[in-house]
Amino acid sequence: MKFTIVTPSYNTGKYIERTIQSVLSQSGIELEYFVIDNESTDETIDVLSEYSDRIQVQKYRDRGQYDAINRGWSQGTGDVFAWLNADDVYLPDALKQVADYFTQNPEVMAVYGEAVYIDRHDQVLKPVTNIRNYSRSGLRSHDFITQPATFLRREVVEATGELQNYRYAFDWDYWIRVSDRFDFVRLPYVLAGYRITGDNLTTNGSDKRFKEILAVVWKYGGPYHMAHLILRLLGKYTKRQVEIPAVEVN
Repeated sequence: MKFTIVTPSYNTGKYIERTIQSVLSQSGIELEYFVIDNESTDETIDVLSEYSDRIQVQKYRDRGQYDAINRGWSQGTGDVFAWLNADDVYLPDALKQVADYFTQNPEVMAVYGEAVYIDRHDQVLKPVTNIRNYSRSGLRSHDFITQPATFLRREVVEATGELQNYRYAFDWDYWIRVSDRFDFVRLPYVLAGYRITGDNLTTNGSDKRFKEILAVVWKYGGPYHMAHLILRLLGKYTKRQVEIPAVEVN
């Protein structure tokens, strides 16, 4: 089974080599790996040059992560598609576990697994706890799918189309669109490490991020109480300029 993996990158030189190594060290699968770099100006350039014989590096001034992922996926020839951000990692044998499950369950089209938070030094902090069993209706009010542990068959990507132009919530929007045609299956395997650095898009952005979450809730008719909660949090931040609790998007 062949995997198409895309990593969008921009000035993540501190971590991207560990991301690349976590992909290239996967065993038991066929792999094509695209790194779409948004004209980085840090050590990312040197790291990518070291791996240029094993990965497909493309320098491209994108309009956001969603655009870089779309570019990579559009060139993909794999059976299974995913993206891995430039500071996250796959755990050992993650892709083989996914491949084995897809092979044994040909009717399943989309899967997501468990994940752990890791720090700047790859040490596990704690499990990601917002992951839930799949529910199509539930997905419209809460993103319980952890992005780096999510994998889609080619047919799903072709049927769903491109990621949309959100900065923070493009993954949640995409999962909902996938769920209009296909059901996800939650796997009991820990597949990925989600790095907490303080630089992550989903831990920054504050009011802009919450506005996108609200836009997704309204777009797909999510429960009123969820929209009301987000409005309250937005008001608390914009009026008082205080730290607000993070609502996890991926």
